[in-house]
Amino acid sequence: MKQNCLIMISTKVDGNKSEYTAEGEIEILLRSAYLSYCENQSIVKVFLCGEKAEINREGDYALSLCLETGKTTQGRIGIAGNSGEISTYTHKIESRIAENFIAARFRYDLIIAAEKQEMELNLFVKI
Repeated sequence: MKQNCLIMISTKVDGNKSEYTAEGEIEILLRSAYLSYCENQSIVKVFLCGEKAEINREGDYALSLCLETGKTTQGRIGIAGNSGEISTYTHKIESRIAENFIAARFRYDLIIAAEKQEMELNLFVKI
């Protein structure tokens, strides 16, 4: 069953931190969760299950990532009508799914061609 929620999002890109709060929807299943929210002019969807996660963004730019602790995975990014493949190396996914909140932390490297960005995404969801 989907429920309304409040989401506090904190991102760090190469050490530069930004924070954002949004209203969204969440569906908690057995040890996993689906989360969606709007950020700027985009819809962000996150699926979380243990040490695996999927992040999809549609809107001002497109992004599709599959993250798994300790692994390099392929994804896609699209900006201004151009799209291409990217890679991510996931250092760690930590999460806690409870009845009335979810806390998740993703630490990964985003690799586009020869460029690497150190990424950290923290989500705190209050139901």
